[in-house]
Amino acid sequence: MGTTKISKFPFNIKGKVAKQHAEPIIEKNLYTILGFKDIEDFENKTSKFVNKKVWQSFVDCFAKEIDYAATEEVVKNIVCNIAKSDQGNAFTKTEHLILNEKQDNKKREKAIRKAISILRKINPEKAFNELSVIKKQAEDFLQTDFCKAQSKSLQGFAPSGGQLFAETLKYIETLERLSEVKKEGLVRDFLLNHVSLLNKKYPKSQGKREDAITILSSDELKNFYNKGVKEGMLQPMASYKGCRNLYDKMNQIKNESKSIIKREEREENLKKIDKSIISAINDIKKHREAILNCKDFQNSYIKEKKEHPFRGNACQKMIDIYQERIVGYQEKIRQNLNQIKAILKSAPQEMDDVEEFEEIIDDIHEAKQCDEIFDSALICLSNIQNELDIQLENPSTELRASHINVKTELTRL
Repeated sequence: MGTTKISKFPFNIKGKVAKQHAEPIIEKNLYTILGFKDIEDFENKTSKFVNKKVWQSFVDCFAKEIDYAATEEVVKNIVCNIAKSDQGNAFTKTEHLILNEKQDNKKREKAIRKAISILRKINPEKAFNELSVIKKQAEDFLQTDFCKAQSKSLQGFAPSGGQLFAETLKYIETLERLSEVKKEGLVRDFLLNHVSLLNKKYPKSQGKREDAITILSSDELKNFYNKGVKEGMLQPMASYKGCRNLYDKMNQIKNESKSIIKREEREENLKKIDKSIISAINDIKKHREAILNCKDFQNSYIKEKKEHPFRGNACQKMIDIYQERIVGYQEKIRQNLNQIKAILKSAPQEMDDVEEFEEIIDDIHEAKQCDEIFDSALICLSNIQNELDIQLENPSTELRASHINVKTELTRL
């Protein structure tokens, strides 16, 4: 592709306007078509404009909110700190008038107007740096043991040091959110004004400039465009539609990948639960069988005791021994069931049998007939295990399909 360059000198040496070109120009990228040398030139000029506008909006907030009861203390301190960073000791008297509420109102109002006037003239970059320092001081103080030990101030009294720093931090974060909301619109306004002459000179390429403005005024799209061009996924003169479609597609793939990871983690968790339940079922069956054997032996000694009273003491000892064993096995079953109850807290909530199982476990401590409860729990566990097996079979196919789709999309891109 050939390159038609913009004349660097729109005026000839005799002072006459150079001939206008109606044909569209072909540029290197979205930055040059807007009249910037490169990315760095774009960032420097837009940042300078945006910072100036955002800072003026901050100063407007200070001017309005310095006398609001809810923000007075915070705004006074911010205004004085920033003004003093610019004026030094020359601002001391004005600072005293602003901070001392007992001073004459007219003098105080005059001092506030002076401070606001200083803030309007200050270099925005310097002001933002000072605001960052104030924010960092607030964050650091709030982490100190001294701050944590301070009690909250009483209503009607000036805020304590800790509370003032907390309110200052909150206020600055609110300003930062305000700047984020304004930023895209400000960049767009700046760029529209910046290309107005180019649009008159090269009207046929105005559509490309509009696309470039839409992409570069959004931080998300701008960063995606820069990365896409660098990695060869986007053409340097990408259209808004092409950039947006690819951006949305890549986000979709990212979300699908995250979804796949979540499903894989869920499947792994289900496998662990399934394995624990199988182990618990086997243990419970083993303990139940041991209990039944103990009861058989116990019944034989009860029968022998009735038939041979003279052997009553010996039989009773054996009955008691087997009873202790039964209680021990029952306790082991309880432990198994409680462990499973804890494990099932991470099971999918849509499984109905989990809730029923928990109710059964809660009844064990009150129930006298443990055998029936254990049998019910065992049946419930078997149902849960079957349900888990079904869930483990289905996601696998879905996961494989998702992996294939993601890989296909990435290859296509």
